[in-house]
Amino acid sequence: MNYIQEDFLNLSDSAMLKELGISVVSYKHIDSTNLATRRLAAQGCATPLLIVADSQSEGRGRMGRSFYSPNATGLYMTLLLDVTDDAPPSIVKITSAAAVAVSSAIEHVTDVDCRIKWVNDLYLNGKKISGILAEAFFENDRKYVCVGVGVNICTEDFPEELKGIAGAIGADVSLRGKLAPEICREMLDIYMKIKNGNLAYMDEYRRRSLVLGRKVRFFENGKSFEGVAVSVDDDGGLCVLLDNNQRVILRSGEISLRLK
Repeated sequence: MNYIQEDFLNLSDSAMLKELGISVVSYKHIDSTNLATRRLAAQGCATPLLIVADSQSEGRGRMGRSFYSPNATGLYMTLLLDVTDDAPPSIVKITSAAAVAVSSAIEHVTDVDCRIKWVNDLYLNGKKISGILAEAFFENDRKYVCVGVGVNICTEDFPEELKGIAGAIGADVSLRGKLAPEICREMLDIYMKIKNGNLAYMDEYRRRSLVLGRKVRFFENGKSFEGVAVSVDDDGGLCVLLDNNQRVILRSGEISLRLK
Protein backbone atom coordinates (compact mmCIF):
# COMPACT_ATOMS: atom_id res chain seq x y z
CA MET A 1 0.00 0.00 0.00
CA ASN A 2 1.24 3.47 -0.89
CA TYR A 3 1.07 6.29 1.63
CA ILE A 4 1.20 9.99 0.81
CA GLN A 5 4.42 11.60 1.94
CA GLU A 6 4.23 15.24 2.98
CA ASP A 7 6.60 17.24 5.16
CA PHE A 8 3.76 18.57 7.28
CA LEU A 9 6.07 19.48 10.18
CA ASN A 10 8.79 21.00 7.96
CA LEU A 11 11.28 18.69 9.64
CA SER A 12 13.45 18.47 6.54
CA ASP A 13 14.57 22.02 7.39
CA SER A 14 15.31 21.21 11.03
CA ALA A 15 18.82 22.40 11.88
CA MET A 16 18.96 19.98 14.80
CA LEU A 17 18.12 16.94 12.69
CA LYS A 18 20.63 17.99 10.03
CA GLU A 19 23.31 18.35 12.70
CA LEU A 20 22.47 14.87 14.00
CA GLY A 21 22.59 13.43 10.48
CA ILE A 22 18.99 12.21 10.69
CA SER A 23 16.95 11.82 7.51
CA VAL A 24 13.19 12.37 7.67
CA VAL A 25 10.20 10.69 6.07
CA SER A 26 6.79 12.22 6.86
CA TYR A 27 3.33 10.84 6.15
CA LYS A 28 -0.04 12.51 6.46
CA HIS A 29 -1.58 9.13 7.29
CA ILE A 30 -0.04 5.69 7.70
CA ASP A 31 -0.73 2.34 9.29
CA SER A 32 2.15 2.53 11.78
CA THR A 33 5.46 4.39 11.87
CA ASN A 34 7.11 1.27 13.32
CA LEU A 35 5.82 -0.82 10.43
CA ALA A 36 7.04 1.85 8.01
CA THR A 37 10.59 1.48 9.34
CA ARG A 38 10.63 -2.18 8.32
CA ARG A 39 9.48 -1.36 4.80
CA LEU A 40 12.02 1.43 4.45
CA ALA A 41 14.81 -0.74 5.88
CA ALA A 42 13.97 -3.37 3.26
CA GLN A 43 14.52 -0.67 0.62
CA GLY A 44 17.98 0.09 2.01
CA CYS A 45 17.17 3.47 3.56
CA ALA A 46 19.85 5.62 5.15
CA THR A 47 20.02 5.71 8.95
CA PRO A 48 19.45 7.19 11.41
CA LEU A 49 15.99 7.84 10.06
CA LEU A 50 13.01 9.61 11.61
CA ILE A 51 9.52 8.63 10.46
CA VAL A 52 6.60 10.83 11.53
CA ALA A 53 2.90 10.70 10.76
CA ASP A 54 -0.02 13.05 11.25
CA SER A 55 -2.21 10.05 12.07
CA GLN A 56 -2.01 6.25 12.25
CA SER A 57 -4.65 3.63 11.61
CA GLU A 58 -2.71 0.84 13.34
CA GLY A 59 -0.58 2.65 15.92
CA ARG A 60 1.18 -0.09 17.86
CA GLY A 61 1.82 -0.55 21.56
CA ARG A 62 3.41 -3.26 23.68
CA MET A 63 1.79 -6.68 24.13
CA GLY A 64 -0.23 -6.36 20.93
CA ARG A 65 -2.12 -3.28 22.04
CA SER A 66 -2.86 -0.28 19.84
CA PHE A 67 -2.02 3.39 20.36
CA TYR A 68 -4.88 5.74 19.56
CA SER A 69 -3.51 8.12 16.90
CA PRO A 70 -6.12 10.61 15.64
CA ASN A 71 -5.34 13.24 13.04
CA ALA A 72 -3.36 16.34 14.05
CA THR A 73 -3.53 15.96 17.84
CA GLY A 74 -0.40 14.02 18.72
CA LEU A 75 3.18 13.23 17.78
CA TYR A 76 3.55 9.78 16.23
CA MET A 77 7.14 8.97 15.34
CA THR A 78 9.75 6.23 15.06
CA LEU A 79 13.53 6.60 15.14
CA LEU A 80 15.33 3.88 13.17
CA LEU A 81 18.93 2.96 13.97
CA ASP A 82 21.24 0.51 12.19
CA VAL A 83 23.00 -1.37 15.00
CA THR A 84 24.69 -4.04 12.87
CA ASP A 85 28.18 -3.02 13.99
CA ASP A 86 27.21 -2.42 17.63
CA ALA A 87 26.58 -4.67 20.57
CA PRO A 88 23.11 -3.21 21.10
CA PRO A 89 21.60 -3.20 24.58
CA SER A 90 18.50 -5.22 25.40
CA ILE A 91 15.09 -3.97 24.33
CA VAL A 92 14.27 -3.30 27.98
CA LYS A 93 17.33 -1.04 28.19
CA ILE A 94 16.41 0.68 24.93
CA THR A 95 12.85 1.19 26.16
CA SER A 96 14.10 2.60 29.47
CA ALA A 97 16.45 4.94 27.60
CA ALA A 98 13.59 6.06 25.35
CA ALA A 99 11.37 6.77 28.35
CA VAL A 100 14.05 9.06 29.77
CA ALA A 101 14.63 10.68 26.37
CA VAL A 102 10.94 11.39 25.75
CA SER A 103 10.20 12.64 29.27
CA SER A 104 13.32 14.85 29.23
CA ALA A 105 12.41 16.23 25.81
CA ILE A 106 8.84 16.99 26.90
CA GLU A 107 10.14 18.81 29.97
CA HIS A 108 12.70 20.74 27.93
CA VAL A 109 10.17 21.88 25.33
CA THR A 110 7.11 22.43 27.55
CA ASP A 111 8.26 22.55 31.21
CA VAL A 112 5.82 19.67 31.83
CA ASP A 113 7.22 17.16 34.32
CA CYS A 114 5.76 13.76 33.40
CA ARG A 115 6.52 10.49 35.16
CA ILE A 116 7.52 7.03 33.93
CA LYS A 117 5.31 4.03 34.65
CA TRP A 118 7.50 0.95 34.23
CA VAL A 119 8.50 0.22 31.68
CA ASN A 120 7.30 2.25 28.71
CA ASP A 121 4.48 4.67 29.56
CA LEU A 122 4.59 8.33 30.57
CA TYR A 123 1.97 9.76 32.89
CA LEU A 124 0.81 13.27 33.73
CA ASN A 125 -1.74 13.98 36.47
CA GLY A 126 -2.59 10.30 36.75
CA LYS A 127 -3.23 9.77 33.02
CA LYS A 128 -1.16 8.19 30.27
CA ILE A 129 0.09 10.77 27.79
CA SER A 130 2.74 8.76 25.95
CA GLY A 131 3.67 5.21 25.02
CA ILE A 132 6.89 3.72 23.68
CA LEU A 133 7.47 0.59 21.61
CA ALA A 134 11.07 -0.45 20.92
CA GLU A 135 11.71 -3.33 18.55
CA ALA A 136 14.72 -5.06 16.99
CA PHE A 137 14.72 -6.79 13.60
CA PHE A 138 16.96 -8.02 10.78
CA GLU A 139 16.66 -6.91 7.17
CA ASN A 140 19.08 -7.62 4.30
CA ASP A 141 21.76 -8.92 6.72
CA ARG A 142 21.53 -5.72 8.75
CA LYS A 143 20.30 -5.42 12.34
CA TYR A 144 18.04 -2.52 13.25
CA VAL A 145 16.46 -1.08 16.34
CA CYS A 146 13.40 1.11 15.98
CA VAL A 147 11.96 3.21 18.78
CA GLY A 148 8.32 4.14 18.28
CA VAL A 149 6.89 7.01 20.32
CA GLY A 150 3.35 8.30 20.62
CA VAL A 151 2.66 11.50 22.55
CA ASN A 152 -0.79 12.97 23.07
CA ILE A 153 -0.29 16.70 22.57
CA CYS A 154 -3.84 18.02 22.56
CA THR A 155 -5.94 14.87 22.11
CA GLU A 156 -9.33 15.19 23.82
CA ASP A 157 -11.90 12.90 22.19
CA PHE A 158 -10.70 9.49 23.34
CA PRO A 159 -12.60 6.24 22.71
CA GLU A 160 -14.81 5.09 25.57
CA GLU A 161 -12.30 2.50 26.75
CA LEU A 162 -9.61 5.19 27.16
CA LYS A 163 -11.66 7.87 28.87
CA GLY A 164 -10.38 8.53 32.35
CA ILE A 165 -7.18 6.64 31.52
CA ALA A 166 -5.54 8.61 28.71
CA GLY A 167 -4.65 12.29 28.81
CA ALA A 168 -2.60 14.86 26.92
CA ILE A 169 0.10 17.44 27.52
CA GLY A 170 -2.43 20.17 26.84
CA ALA A 171 -0.28 22.18 24.43
CA ASP A 172 -0.77 23.42 20.88
CA VAL A 173 -0.21 20.70 18.28
CA SER A 174 2.46 22.87 16.62
CA LEU A 175 4.70 21.71 19.47
CA ARG A 176 5.41 18.58 17.43
CA GLY A 177 7.92 20.37 15.23
CA LYS A 178 10.14 21.08 18.24
CA LEU A 179 9.44 17.93 20.22
CA ALA A 180 10.34 15.37 17.53
CA PRO A 181 13.92 16.66 16.98
CA GLU A 182 14.45 17.05 20.72
CA ILE A 183 13.39 13.44 21.36
CA CYS A 184 15.84 12.30 18.65
CA ARG A 185 18.65 14.36 20.16
CA GLU A 186 18.02 12.97 23.63
CA MET A 187 17.70 9.40 22.35
CA LEU A 188 20.91 9.46 20.31
CA ASP A 189 22.80 11.06 23.19
CA ILE A 190 21.70 8.34 25.61
CA TYR A 191 22.31 5.57 23.08
CA MET A 192 25.91 6.71 22.54
CA LYS A 193 26.45 6.76 26.30
CA ILE A 194 25.08 3.22 26.61
CA LYS A 195 27.49 2.05 23.88
CA ASN A 196 30.33 3.52 25.93
CA GLY A 197 29.16 1.79 29.10
CA ASN A 198 27.70 4.93 30.67
CA LEU A 199 24.42 3.99 32.40
CA ALA A 200 23.91 7.30 34.21
CA TYR A 201 20.59 7.73 32.40
CA MET A 202 19.15 5.05 34.69
CA ASP A 203 19.52 7.45 37.62
CA GLU A 204 17.26 9.81 35.70
CA TYR A 205 14.87 6.93 34.99
CA ARG A 206 14.63 6.19 38.69
CA ARG A 207 14.18 9.87 39.55
CA ARG A 208 11.30 10.12 37.11
CA SER A 209 9.69 6.84 38.20
CA LEU A 210 5.99 6.85 39.02
CA VAL A 211 6.09 3.45 40.71
CA LEU A 212 9.04 3.27 43.10
CA GLY A 213 7.88 3.00 46.70
CA ARG A 214 4.33 2.21 45.64
CA LYS A 215 2.18 -0.89 45.77
CA VAL A 216 1.95 -2.71 42.43
CA ARG A 217 0.28 -5.77 41.01
CA PHE A 218 1.52 -8.01 38.20
CA PHE A 219 0.68 -11.37 36.67
CA GLU A 220 3.08 -14.24 36.12
CA ASN A 221 2.18 -17.71 34.84
CA GLY A 222 -1.48 -16.87 35.23
CA LYS A 223 -1.14 -15.86 38.89
CA SER A 224 -1.56 -12.43 40.43
CA PHE A 225 1.14 -11.01 42.74
CA GLU A 226 1.27 -7.84 44.80
CA GLY A 227 4.14 -6.03 46.42
CA VAL A 228 6.06 -2.77 46.66
CA ALA A 229 8.26 -1.59 43.79
CA VAL A 230 11.57 -0.97 45.55
CA SER A 231 14.15 -0.37 42.80
CA VAL A 232 15.00 -0.43 39.10
CA ASP A 233 18.33 -2.03 38.20
CA ASP A 234 20.71 -0.79 35.51
CA ASP A 235 19.24 -3.25 33.00
CA GLY A 236 15.77 -1.76 33.45
CA GLY A 237 14.43 -4.61 35.59
CA LEU A 238 11.90 -3.72 38.27
CA CYS A 239 12.54 -5.19 41.72
CA VAL A 240 9.35 -5.88 43.66
CA LEU A 241 9.22 -6.86 47.33
CA LEU A 242 6.25 -9.20 47.53
CA ASP A 243 3.86 -9.29 50.46
CA ASN A 244 5.58 -12.51 51.62
CA ASN A 245 8.95 -10.65 51.69
CA GLN A 246 10.23 -12.45 48.59
CA ARG A 247 12.01 -10.25 46.06
CA VAL A 248 11.42 -10.69 42.34
CA ILE A 249 12.83 -8.81 39.38
CA LEU A 250 10.53 -8.20 36.43
CA ARG A 251 12.18 -8.13 33.01
CA SER A 252 9.06 -8.03 30.88
CA GLY A 253 5.31 -7.71 31.13
CA GLU A 254 3.53 -4.84 32.84
CA ILE A 255 2.30 -3.75 36.22
CA SER A 256 -0.71 -1.93 37.58
CA LEU A 257 -0.53 0.51 40.47
CA ARG A 258 -2.55 -0.40 43.55
CA LEU A 259 -4.01 2.85 44.78
CA LYS A 260 -5.78 3.21 48.11
